[in-house]
Formats: sequence, structure tokens, C-alpha cells
Amino acid sequence: MTSTVDLPENIERVRLYLGQGCGKTTATFGVILRAVAAHKNVSIVFFDKLEENSSEGKTLRYLAAASNGFGKLSVNYTGVNRIGTGPKGSFRLYSSPNGILPEDTDAARQGLNFVKEALLRGDDIVVCDELLDIGRVGLISWDELKEVLDLRKDPTMLILTGRIAPDWLTERATTITQTTQIKHHGRAIVGVDC
Repeated sequence: MTSTVDLPENIERVRLYLGQGCGKTTATFGVILRAVAAHKNVSIVFFDKLEENSSEGKTLRYLAAASNGFGKLSVNYTGVNRIGTGPKGSFRLYSSPNGILPEDTDAARQGLNFVKEALLRGDDIVVCDELLDIGRVGLISWDELKEVLDLRKDPTMLILTGRIAPDWLTERATTITQTTQIKHHGRAIVGVDC
């Protein structure tokens, strides 16, 4: 990635929240709150959930509509509603009992288009929630994801979440945080985990 602006080397460019543990998406919400309060333009694309599948939807919608004293927030959901049909009732795109379906790939591509639009607009922060898992399970190839992520230019900060990241992306990252699950209570709690 080449810089089009003369910025210090310690500028945040790509932040990764990785791992099996809880808290990756929650960490992005903290960044979003801070950024919108600091008058930044922020886009978040959810790659595996719909608004009705997560309790933060109402709050994000409210923040996106607020204009006095805040930056701009753009929220996009992509996914297929499979609550109760996947492993342990998962809402994941790829949790169909029949494996990855054409509508999963269509939804993932729609999300990637939202990311591309945000990067081309030059939003201050672009959050791609669970995009790394889309690449991990093969919904979209790493090469295709790389092509879109290469559109990032300074000073845009890109935040990606998922279990793992390919080597080319960890090499580019300016911050990587790893979550480790030591113990889990069992199912996601509405209002806490989802």
C-alpha cells in the first residue's frame, strides 16, 4: 500500500482483531463510538449478520441518523437469516446444514461492494466485521479480498475481524489484537454477546 499523503510512519493503517475468543466485534464498537464522537466518517459492514439478529442494530441506526455534533456513520448488514438452522442456531452466512449456498456468496459479495465504496469514498475508518472468516471459509477468495483491501489509502484506517488472517495481511497490519477464549458460558446472551 502506498501513501498518497506524507504521514508519519506510526499512523494507524490496518487493525486486526483476531482469535477464537469473544470481544472482536465489541472492540470495533468502542472504536466506532470514539470516532463518531470525534467527527470522523465511519463505515461498518457486517459480513455475517442482519440487523434483526443483533441487539446493537438500534443503537447503530440511532448513531447513523444523528447529525449534531457527530461524524457520519454508515452501517451495512449482509447475510442470510439462518437463526436456528446452523450449528447451535448460528446466524453465520456459511452455517447452512447444506454448506455454502449461492445466496451466501451473493451476500458476501454485496458486503465487499460496501467496503469498496467506503474505501473509494475515503472514509476515515472502514470496519469489516467477520470479513476474515469470509475468506477463511472460501466464500470469496483471498485474492479477491486483497484486491478490494488494496484500495485503502492514507489516512483511511481499515479494521478487520475474524479468527485468522493471511500472512500478507498480518504483515501490513499496524495493530493486531488476539482474543483467546479460556472459558465460555455456552450460548450468546442477547444484549451482552449479540
